[in-house]
Amino acid sequence: MNIREKIVHRSIVKADDLTGKRVIVRIDVNTSLGENGVVDPGEDWRIIKSYQTIEYLMEKGACVILMSHIGRDPEESLKPVYEFMRQHIQIGFIPKYDHDLIRNTIENMQHGSAILLENVRSQQGEKNNDSSFLNPIIDICDMYVNDAFSVSHRSHASVDDITSKLPSYFGLQFCDEIHNLAQAITTGEGDHTVLVLGGAKFGTKLDLLKQLLPHIQYALVGGALANVFLRARGLDIGASFADNVDVSDMIENEKIVLPVDAIDQHGDVVSIDHIRDEDMILDIGPQTEKLFETIIDHATTVLWNGPMGKYEDGYISGSVAVADSVAKSQAFSVTGGGDTATVILEEELVDSFDFISTGGGAMLDFLVEGTLPAIEALIKNNS
Repeated sequence: MNIREKIVHRSIVKADDLTGKRVIVRIDVNTSLGENGVVDPGEDWRIIKSYQTIEYLMEKGACVILMSHIGRDPEESLKPVYEFMRQHIQIGFIPKYDHDLIRNTIENMQHGSAILLENVRSQQGEKNNDSSFLNPIIDICDMYVNDAFSVSHRSHASVDDITSKLPSYFGLQFCDEIHNLAQAITTGEGDHTVLVLGGAKFGTKLDLLKQLLPHIQYALVGGALANVFLRARGLDIGASFADNVDVSDMIENEKIVLPVDAIDQHGDVVSIDHIRDEDMILDIGPQTEKLFETIIDHATTVLWNGPMGKYEDGYISGSVAVADSVAKSQAFSVTGGGDTATVILEEELVDSFDFISTGGGAMLDFLVEGTLPAIEALIKNNS
């Protein structure tokens, strides 16, 4: 079996009668909170995607124990997320890792009910891939479900080590991720696959570009990633950010399409071959937007990761233009990464995309490696 088939084979739908079963489910409801400390409108998409598996288990009569993380600070609380979720599903919340409290709550759960535990990264064992801090909970539970694709590129206790202690399955959202990502890179005769890459994180994106180049029609490159290629082609990028990476083995590849104009630090449109020493390339320009649109319009598949400009500083027009182009095309479209997803959500284009992955780093790692550490752990421990 290939990895896709192995994951389907361990889908939660393959589990026997779930009535009354106590099921630990690792979800990812990590989301940014507004200044008022509540879930920001438009930032709830990861939370909403988690409902599919939760509701399936509740409808089957399981007792659902949910784990997630939030933010980078272990002291951050999932309570605002719980307050949001309880408006949509019937759910309880345990605000601290008090094992007696958690065990007592689980033992008294009604069939078809759910509780959310506090931020799992508040526990030291999580990042150390030591699930012993969960043993008092694991001891009274029947099975485990990984529905957190977006953190499965990490060897953390709640997605890795725990799979050695309970019969383990993949959640419905996890299976959707694998199905759509695999479809996006499966090319056949007559397929015109277009890869769109942006942002400022280079390593895995360059690996993905190198791996997919023989199989795709074009790679449209924007963001700080494009600056590396522009510089390597002998163009002056001024004061623009560019990582010190070697792309000499790809620089002559005609499939790589780079910006022909840009938006500088003054908000002016400049030709890419007229960048002055003090200039910074902060977004793709209107001619590049049109060029990318023309290529996307003829694609059968579009795979997009990373914004076209310095999104966090408000340079969003290039990313919006790409989102509009993909939305208008007839291509099978898959995208992922926080900023990329935010563009689509803010432009209200969600329904025009075939799939928005919950993962950024996990999406890239899966596309490059064909698997993830947490996938391997679950399959190995439950074969």
